[in-house]
Amino acid sequence: MNILRLDKTGAEVLLRPICPLDEEMLRRFYLELSEKTFRSFYGYCTDRNIFVRKEKLSQECHVDLEKDLRLVAIRDNEIIGLGMLLDMDSFAEANYEIGHLISDEYQGRGIGSLLMESMLVYAKEHSTKGKIVAYTHTMNIGAKRLLQKFDFVLKNTEYGEMTWIYTIR
Repeated sequence: MNILRLDKTGAEVLLRPICPLDEEMLRRFYLELSEKTFRSFYGYCTDRNIFVRKEKLSQECHVDLEKDLRLVAIRDNEIIGLGMLLDMDSFAEANYEIGHLISDEYQGRGIGSLLMESMLVYAKEHSTKGKIVAYTHTMNIGAKRLLQKFDFVLKNTEYGEMTWIYTIR
């Protein structure tokens, strides 16, 4: 599933599943994120150093594609975006959890939309019905707009986090 797409500026972006050879690119991606971007996705109590450890990178790059989908958006041999669709088979509220993270330089260029569209297509192909849950920080305006664009509905807000639900049709 390698897809070549154009962002809003007309630049080519490759979307594909993450693979074990991406560990070093993923490490650089995490290290180059601004503190604001990192915290808007992972929260204020998360240590960025955890994400650049060899074990964590290896875990994120070795994915069981029968259960989970982790997409990378690549431009000029660098990861510029990451999309995650995680199987929540034991979670009663939803079939999947979805999320995305875009490098600071590429925010606002449609990369999140490209990832979201691909992940929703995958979810629809692998689940005839069900729900997808997404979590955003209340201050993450871009993520909120993206989820609304793709028909996610706000379920609740508490402790600075918003919970969104998408119904697979």
